[in-house]
Amino acid sequence: MTKILESLVLIVAICLGLAWLASPSAQADEPSFPVTTQRDAFVCPGMHAEWLDDKTVQCLKEAP
Repeated sequence: MTKILESLVLIVAICLGLAWLASPSAQADEPSFPVTTQRDAFVCPGMHAEWLDDKTVQCLKEAP
């Protein structure tokens, strides 16, 4: 009985490990908020950066 229980626990642990590995990682997502803020400040200092696509930016004056 003990061997059967240990085998079932092992099988469940392996399945949970595989499910964890198959789930999408948070690191695969886009960069976090502070990185984009720093990028915007570098591209358009003192202005608001409006990104039209991955490589094109439009700098807009911020309202006072």
